[in-house]
Amino acid sequence: MVSKKICVIGQFAVGKTSLVRRYVLDEFSHDYQATLGVNIYKYSDTVEYPAGGETTLNQIIWDIEGGDTNPEKTGTYIQGAAGALIVGDITRPESIAAMSDHARLFQSLRPGRPIAFALNKIDLLDEPPAMDADERLTKEFGADVVRTSAAIGTAVPELFRRLGGRILEIGA
Repeated sequence: MVSKKICVIGQFAVGKTSLVRRYVLDEFSHDYQATLGVNIYKYSDTVEYPAGGETTLNQIIWDIEGGDTNPEKTGTYIQGAAGALIVGDITRPESIAAMSDHARLFQSLRPGRPIAFALNKIDLLDEPPAMDADERLTKEFGADVVRTSAAIGTAVPELFRRLGGRILEIGA
């Protein structure tokens, strides 16, 4: 059994809290309440090592308030993180563009630690968008990009487990 801190970062209203609550509590609410500061959740899950085998990963998930990529403000929350989940709203191009800024901030404060990207709210689309954002983020950061829906639960456990596996892989 291993315990690791994971930060969830992104702009306001992209679904960070909803993803965490779907994963940890298997629930979803349509009522939006902005996170002020940070909400901390604890959750244990079985995670596979990329090279094979599995273990229980105790995750201390820091759901950080949205918007700011100021290292002085966000840096305190990010300290000690083994990895980060960067979230964007697939229906809002500006939030997807901001994902790179959030990833660069995390990497500047926690170099070498893995990140994963969630393109959230796919349930709100009539048809899947082009894979441009997925490919750009993968190319720039070498990280997993997962299309998710906190509302209906699409790919949420997979997202956290893939990031957990990357964290275990490097021993961060």
